[in-house]
Amino acid sequence: MALTPKLEIRQSPSLLLTPRLRQAISLLQMNNLELSEAVEQELLANPLLEREDDRLTEKGDSLPDTAAPEPPPDDSTAPDQDIDSAAEFDDFGSDTEGYEPFETADWSDYGQSKIKRGDDDSFDFFEKKLTRKKSLYDMLDEQINQTFTAGSDRLIAKILSERLDAAGYFRGDTKELATGLKTSPERLNSVLSRLKQFEPAGIFAENLAECLKIQLQDRGALTAETKTLLDNLPLLAARRFKELAALCGCSVEQILSAAGTIKSLNPKPAADFAADPPSYVVPDVFIRRNRNGEYRVELNNMTLPRLLINHDYYTELKKDRSAARYLKENLSHANFLIKALRQRATTILRVAEEIVLRQYHFFEQGIDHLRPMTLKDVAGALSLSESTVSRITAGKYLAAPNGLFELKYFFSAAAGSYIGEDASTTVVKHKIKTLIDAEDPAHILSDDKIVELLEHDGIKIARRTVAKYRDALGIPTSGSRKRAKRLQPLAVR
Repeated sequence: MALTPKLEIRQSPSLLLTPRLRQAISLLQMNNLELSEAVEQELLANPLLEREDDRLTEKGDSLPDTAAPEPPPDDSTAPDQDIDSAAEFDDFGSDTEGYEPFETADWSDYGQSKIKRGDDDSFDFFEKKLTRKKSLYDMLDEQINQTFTAGSDRLIAKILSERLDAAGYFRGDTKELATGLKTSPERLNSVLSRLKQFEPAGIFAENLAECLKIQLQDRGALTAETKTLLDNLPLLAARRFKELAALCGCSVEQILSAAGTIKSLNPKPAADFAADPPSYVVPDVFIRRNRNGEYRVELNNMTLPRLLINHDYYTELKKDRSAARYLKENLSHANFLIKALRQRATTILRVAEEIVLRQYHFFEQGIDHLRPMTLKDVAGALSLSESTVSRITAGKYLAAPNGLFELKYFFSAAAGSYIGEDASTTVVKHKIKTLIDAEDPAHILSDDKIVELLEHDGIKIARRTVAKYRDALGIPTSGSRKRAKRLQPLAVR
């Protein structure tokens, strides 16, 4: 058989993600804060787009608090008869899995839901903000300014503070720093020694043993037993108390008491301080109860971008024929963006309504009544794809009368039977944690005992499932918990 070059034409199906479809998918995944940033960029890039708030401000009108975004102008009435604006959405319409036609969508429906529920306007964004913790470096700067009077020592101290890691340990090389600062290593070490006396106790330590020793000295609890433990931390980690007692020349009980004291120390003195500016969560959806006890699902219209097309500017540019292509591209993109934002809001609302319908007993009676629910269940009920439901629930939050929850929180698989029906894995994990938190230190619950107690509550799962969920919660084995709780009374002495 001869090998010769030749040309062939073949047809094969393939999935093509157009730029517009990629943008629509990215809009689905964004939360409200990310969406606001993306819209700001679009407003800067597209001269035909403007905010509805700006339009009303120019006309001297005030925007009502309950105002909903206007739907985009119909293509048939748009003043662009020489531009094929009716086809500007074709790219999106050909690959829109999980999107529905826009003819039946109405922004006036967004303030309400098919599931009626509450007129509670008590949600306060300011109350949901995290209070700002004092920065570690702010605290250190205050102590440096109070401790060091010489400007050169103060400069050295601030440079040393820049060499702290996230746990609060000093990770610099004193010789290299001394050379770079053109000072003696002795002077630099003298400043470092004074820094090790700062609060929080243990800051600027160069290793774990030194960090714990500083804290013991600060408490006045540095004894022969604790010194022995600090000098033999590997033996302490292995719980070889008899060997430690022999090294110290004391009883095992004294070693256990010293171990309890060390366990009460903080191995990461900088962990309790804020490293980054705090953030707060803005809910995408509200669930409220009305006087009849029914639920109403609402979108958070305060954070939804409301965009319009500036037809006055369009009319001005249309007079210039050389700008026809520029106008067509920007008008097409503006119409697509407005429709995509509307469809995003519609999808979020529909998914939230379905969650409330399926998890009604959770909102009424708490976490013990959270039902198993998968992405497939919601996707099938709403005729969407699982990927669409996954994207629309990622990073979105729901504010309910009983708390603030991420939409992903309500999705969990079934784990065993629960009084005649499947139990959610979230419910089972919650019950396991509750049982372990309430266990008697003298009678630590084994995994088999937890299986037995769960069965009394109507939940039937295997012992290996309990072990799996316990590990996922970061809870140690019964043996480890027994040893840890045995040290607690000794640490209080």
